[in-house]
Amino acid sequence: MCNIYSELSDDEKEMYLEVLRDSPIIPFSSYVSRGDIRDPVDVARPRSYIDREVFRLVRQTFRDRSSRLLPILGSAGTGKTHAYHSFKEKELENKKKLKEADETDEIEANQLEPVDWSIIYVPSPPASIRVLLHVYTCLIEEIGPEMLDIVSENLVKEKWGGKKGGIFQKANLDEVIQKGLREFPGVFADCVKALVTYQLDKNRKALAERWLLGEDLEPEELAELGINSVLEDDDICLAMIKIITDNLDRVLILYFDELESPYRMLGETAERKFLEILKRLYNEVKGLVIIIAVLKEIWPRILEIADPPLRSRMEPEQELKPFSLNDLKIYYSKTMEVFWDENNLSPPLYPLFPLNEKLLEMIYNKTDGNQRNSIKLCKRFIDKVVMEEMSVTELMKAGVDIVATAKPPEPADEQVDFSKPRETIAKTIDEILAEEEYAIDVNPASVAGATLKYIIKIGDDHKKKFKTQMEYKFKQGKRTQTIAALIETGGKKWGLEIPAIKSFERSAGVAGYYAAKRIKDAITDKVIDAGILIVPEGTGGTKYEMLLENNPEIKKIEMNVESGENYIANALKYPTKEAWEIAKIVFPDIGDYTPQE
Repeated sequence: MCNIYSELSDDEKEMYLEVLRDSPIIPFSSYVSRGDIRDPVDVARPRSYIDREVFRLVRQTFRDRSSRLLPILGSAGTGKTHAYHSFKEKELENKKKLKEADETDEIEANQLEPVDWSIIYVPSPPASIRVLLHVYTCLIEEIGPEMLDIVSENLVKEKWGGKKGGIFQKANLDEVIQKGLREFPGVFADCVKALVTYQLDKNRKALAERWLLGEDLEPEELAELGINSVLEDDDICLAMIKIITDNLDRVLILYFDELESPYRMLGETAERKFLEILKRLYNEVKGLVIIIAVLKEIWPRILEIADPPLRSRMEPEQELKPFSLNDLKIYYSKTMEVFWDENNLSPPLYPLFPLNEKLLEMIYNKTDGNQRNSIKLCKRFIDKVVMEEMSVTELMKAGVDIVATAKPPEPADEQVDFSKPRETIAKTIDEILAEEEYAIDVNPASVAGATLKYIIKIGDDHKKKFKTQMEYKFKQGKRTQTIAALIETGGKKWGLEIPAIKSFERSAGVAGYYAAKRIKDAITDKVIDAGILIVPEGTGGTKYEMLLENNPEIKKIEMNVESGENYIANALKYPTKEAWEIAKIVFPDIGDYTPQE
């Protein structure tokens, strides 16, 4: 391979390097997988045995409708989030095969029974605050409105007599609802009413859809639907999930990523509450394969927290394996091939350009095959070659042929100390690996957790007497409302609330208004005295702004993804200025912010 590398002409090398320099995205930039961004390259071998186990569970669940719970363990950077993307790709392939088989009405003799399934990514769970709504929202966003159409049509028209009897005949809504209530009584009642209205009542369809999508309707809107509850309530949300899974005619894989987040952010109590929600899903919902991706190092503590019934129902845990050296070479080559293709270039004859086998071996040996660290080092060395931060002479002396320019070779009679350049590269690798990388997801849970940590730390440092409570529930009439946290100090109660959103990347929209409204309701009912509302930057709207203007006791704090990442990353270190200002709302006499020296 090195001979092939040396056959690249100087012009070819410069052309490829120029494309690398000019491209807005350097290969391997996304060495930390994210659930909402597809990974373009997959090397399946380290995970092949896990794939087989997952699909075995899917087939069993399809046959008997019993739910399964599978833990997948791995250290940081071993591909827990990436595994989701590989399953998503296989889901798309499977749907294509099912469609082809349906069109031809034939299944090859050597194929297993056709099984329809969908995988839903459930990111870092928001502690124990509205977890079931979080799951339901992920479900709706992943499968889309088609899910409501399929489920409501199957139930309302096929089972409950909602089909029209003729051109001029119209189904009686009340009769259809009564048939539905016989199948789904009690807590399911509002779900049945919403599905029937969604399917049969054109005038109220949009309103029913808003309820089914989890929006918090006004009392008069709920009255118009004849509904008393909101999907935010755990029991109602779980009832809706049950109805969907019973009538969707496919297996749903719920992929819970970073299961350890509640434990790491808020401790054992929050994790215990979250595990109780998982147990409810497992016990009460049919047709689920629940995958929980967990840091290997934290798994023993999670097992200690989980109760014996939950532990006994888990499938044997599966552990993600690191890359082999060959896996790393394949991943590198495939990624570079995608990059050249996106830039309309034929790949170089040497597939590892601009790196080489020697350097990849050093990277592999230093990282022990850890996927994230290996990919990160590949990216950094490409940067160094392209930007000429590391001299070609150093690299050549180290026996690493990553000649990146047309510079002349060293004279043949020069005496070379081979150890020093190797030490330089090894030191560079160590320095890169020593850099701490945080895959921080700025979501309601992480922001709420960081906020309480700051308040506790600053309060303790200033000898304040205070109490905090995560996930504070209060009654508003017949409805139970929940805010993110309660802080009590100096005879005053502060409510902390964050909109029920997925991330801080864009405005909270209508969720911002309803979060503010929850605080206002709690103040009106004298549950709290004042509130702190943390929202994404740019959140607005007439109703939202008017509510805040008329309720000055609600203090608004805005964050974006960048400031949120810094805010969360420093929660256990030194308070940020934003954190200090929030703490100062609760503890007004703590003085001005002092930056860390």
